[in-house]
Amino acid sequence: MKITIINGSPRKNGATFAILNYFKETLENVNSDINFEFVNLIDYNLKYCIGCQHCYQTGKCIILDDYIEKIQNIIKSSNAIIWGSPNYATNISGLLKNFYDRANILMSQLLYCKPCVNIVTYENVMVNKVLKIMKEMVIYAGGYSVKSLGIKNPFNNNPLDKKLKLKIERLARILVKKVQKNKPPFLAIVYSKIVINIFLKPSVIKNKKQYQGILNNWVEYKIIKYF
Repeated sequence: MKITIINGSPRKNGATFAILNYFKETLENVNSDINFEFVNLIDYNLKYCIGCQHCYQTGKCIILDDYIEKIQNIIKSSNAIIWGSPNYATNISGLLKNFYDRANILMSQLLYCKPCVNIVTYENVMVNKVLKIMKEMVIYAGGYSVKSLGIKNPFNNNPLDKKLKLKIERLARILVKKVQKNKPPFLAIVYSKIVINIFLKPSVIKNKKQYQGILNNWVEYKIIKYF
């Protein structure tokens, strides 16, 4: 079992990191056989997506010097993903959004049938809006959200009180069971098929040459059998 944690906060030792790290420690106690990848996006100095669509044609990003393909492959080989972001201007961090674009997560359906946990830290308001954005990012990319947590925390405070620790411990056990069961909810499967077959596949098949890399990825991930 492999679980990847993606920290979308530019502050490596902030509240978001502390929560994600406690989640990792809890999961290790729940199941010692879990292999982890903990990705602090700020470590990679990711360049911006330039909209060239090279990834559509080849399945690979044209920018080769910032490890985006390495992180993409980590997600590809993972059984579950835990996403973390602070609430910046009533949205996810720019760091996380840029990563989502650069890794071509939506079109490649990189989260297909993978259970995800979404965590947002915030100080004031609008956390539900940010959680909605994160859940949409997951479901549009083929995954499903096991749980989404909005955690209010004053700037530079330690968010890990007893109540939050218990909540994370319960959620860790649920996530492990979801991975072990390896059966996405029926509605998640149906929604993924709708997104792929109604919204994505028609234009992709119509322009096969332009989307050759995407089609190859879909076959590799067993989203479609052939094209």
